[in-house]
Amino acid sequence: MNGWSNYYRRSEKRGSSPLLSEALRHVLEEGCRQAVDLGCGAGIEVQQLIRAGWQVLAIDREPEAITRTTSACSGTDEGVLTTWLVDFEQLSELPASNLIHAGLALPFCRPEHFRQLWDQIRQALVPGGVYVGHFFGNRHGWSPHSHLTFHTEQEIRSLCHGLDVLLLRESESQMGEDSDSINWHRFDLIARRPVDQA
Repeated sequence: MNGWSNYYRRSEKRGSSPLLSEALRHVLEEGCRQAVDLGCGAGIEVQQLIRAGWQVLAIDREPEAITRTTSACSGTDEGVLTTWLVDFEQLSELPASNLIHAGLALPFCRPEHFRQLWDQIRQALVPGGVYVGHFFGNRHGWSPHSHLTFHTEQEIRSLCHGLDVLLLRESESQMGEDSDSINWHRFDLIARRPVDQA
């Protein structure tokens, strides 16, 4: 789990995120288009958001991720991209946002800090704002790692109490090569803060 450079290189070869594309269709608030990408990695989704006309705050704890994201988005108008080099567990507040994306990132928040991070995400979403991202399921092959966070479907639904769950999709498959393969148990989530929720 230390090969972030290899992960970033592989990420740069894939296309835009279909899950993020689906989530963008559910954002209700018109006008302001402020997004946060938690765990921006190589900046693939940041580029996707900028192309769609969004201003983006990209957050990652890895300097290489910030460097790659900034480089990938070079040439964009000033003020469109902001970056924070910070660990999720050191965040004190997120800015008001119409969309918050966390692709395969939230599970890397330690369990004892996860609820605080999730509460910040919920508080940052403006009415009509959308969260989109992934959770690792409790049958994930990395589940013995105590510094990662895993959830059941029921736990995810509990976290989303008061939000409109637009998509909650479970998948499970073997990932990797032969003896190095692991069980990849994942939930994809799109949830929206109700417009009438103060």
